Amino acid sequence: MQANQTKAIWHSESWNGEPVVLAGDIGGTNSNLALVKVADGSFDLLVETATPSNEIDSIMPAIHNLLEAATAKFPEIKVAVAGISGAGPISNNHCDLSNLEWNLDGTEIEMAFGFPTRIINDFEAISYGVPLLDLDNPEEVTHLPHTDGHDPEPIGPVSLIVGAGTGLGVGMLIKEGDRYRALPSEGGHACFAAFDLETEELRAHAQGSANTIVEIEDLLSGRGLNTILDYFILMRGMKIDETLQRILDTDALQRPAMISRHAENHPVCRDVIRLFVKVYGRVAADFSATVLPRRGLFLAGGIVGKNERYFLEGSQFIYFFEQNAREQVKKVLRKIPVYIVKDYSISLVGAAHAAWLLREELV
Repeated sequence: MQANQTKAIWHSESWNGEPVVLAGDIGGTNSNLALVKVADGSFDLLVETATPSNEIDSIMPAIHNLLEAATAKFPEIKVAVAGISGAGPISNNHCDLSNLEWNLDGTEIEMAFGFPTRIINDFEAISYGVPLLDLDNPEEVTHLPHTDGHDPEPIGPVSLIVGAGTGLGVGMLIKEGDRYRALPSEGGHACFAAFDLETEELRAHAQGSANTIVEIEDLLSGRGLNTILDYFILMRGMKIDETLQRILDTDALQRPAMISRHAENHPVCRDVIRLFVKVYGRVAADFSATVLPRRGLFLAGGIVGKNERYFLEGSQFIYFFEQNAREQVKKVLRKIPVYIVKDYSISLVGAAHAAWLLREELV
């Protein structure tokens, strides 16, 4: 299938010979591609395309269309290296995409277009995008001060990224001199540990009659919001009114957005978000106590971005983030800067950053 209807969106009308990286963020809904200019450590989008992923059976036509649009405006433009991220396991520069019937293969792309190509995991791309964020720009990040009002300065080499979306991504980024190295993780598949009576009830509900291990991702994800709603209805006996019935009658993939939308004026939906934020805070603290990310804890993913006000309201997230039986550990957690990532181009510029850093291995 061809991507003939893809429209190029220009972020800049100028290109002055800077090195250019082709970046990709391939998801179940859209295949986003961009050419990114690299200059003095900055990565700036030049042109971007978004192709519905179910309308193509390969990334090749989308790449072709992007390059065609770019060379029509700038005939001399050439791609130095490519970095493309996908949701799925990575092996030998190949990604089997979890939510699509086609895959990504770096060797195949390189043979077709002639530029070295690095295939990375989608959360690895977000991790590489973190050092490109302007922490002083409220359009890119929101600071979450600690309960005493303190907003710690980032120090040290370790950043931690935790992002709830379709699943739960967890990753670390290590600063090594002027370079960065992302360390992938399957932390979302760790066991969920209840920490009070409410979360013990929630864990038991999620476990159900199957007697299987409850993973953190089972609760901190889109489907986790659905599970928490079911918990309030089935375990807490909340009455199903017209609004809740509409949500329950909606396809499971669309339910999380409806829960978020009704949280402002529906008490049960509000309680779902409250418990989600509470669990998120405690889980982020557990990961933070493990790796001590004094350079920053970054909360990524669409769920946090769309529900930012509830993470800030009453310092609920930070309150549970700081809770620990040992006062010394509380003091350590209070030294960690916490941010919500709001820049949704982070995956594209992160993929470009990863490819640029790793280009020496590719050429």
